Amino acid sequence: MRRLVSLSVLSLLLVPGAASAQGPSEEPMGTLGELMRGLMFVSANKLFDAQAQEPGGELPEMSPEVSEAVSALMGPTSARFASIYRGWPDLVGAAAALADGAKLAMIDGRLCDNGVSAPVGRADYIEGARLLEEYSVNVLNAAREQDYEGAWEAINYVTESCSHCHSTYRDGPDSRQEPRCQ
Repeated sequence: MRRLVSLSVLSLLLVPGAASAQGPSEEPMGTLGELMRGLMFVSANKLFDAQAQEPGGELPEMSPEVSEAVSALMGPTSARFASIYRGWPDLVGAAAALADGAKLAMIDGRLCDNGVSAPVGRADYIEGARLLEEYSVNVLNAAREQDYEGAWEAINYVTESCSHCHSTYRDGPDSRQEPRCQ
C-alpha cells in the first residue's frame, strides 16, 4: 500500500503541467508606457470616439481607402476585425479594459519606460488609478444599458482621471523628453 501511494505521488509530479497549475504570473510583463500604448490609449480612444458617433447608431461601411488606412495604422489583422467589433460591444469592452487596466497599472514592480519604478505607492497615483476605475465602470454600466447620454457624460470624467496622472507623471514642457513617470 505504501508503495502504491508513493507511485501515485510520483506520477502526479511527472504529469506535465501538474506542478504549474497556479495561474498566470503576478509580475508585470510590460512597462507602464507599453501598458498605456497597448491597452489604455486604445481603449480610451474608443470611448472618446463614442462621444462623436453614437455606438448604437448606423455605422457606415468603411470605404476601401479608409480600410487601407486602418490597415496601414493597425495592421491587417486589426483592420480585418475593425468592422466586427463596433458599436455598443466595442464601447463595453473598452470601458471594461480601462477599469481593469487601472489595476494593471498598480502592479508592484511595474517600471516606467525610463527604468524608474512606477509610482504605485504614491497617494496621487493611487487616486488616479481609483478614479480611472470608478469612471470607467460608470461608462461600462451606461454602455451595457446602451444609455448614450449616460455614457457620453461618464466619458468626460474618464478624461479627468487620465489628466490626474498625466499632468504629474507624463506631461511637461515637452512630454517626449525624459524624465517621465517620476
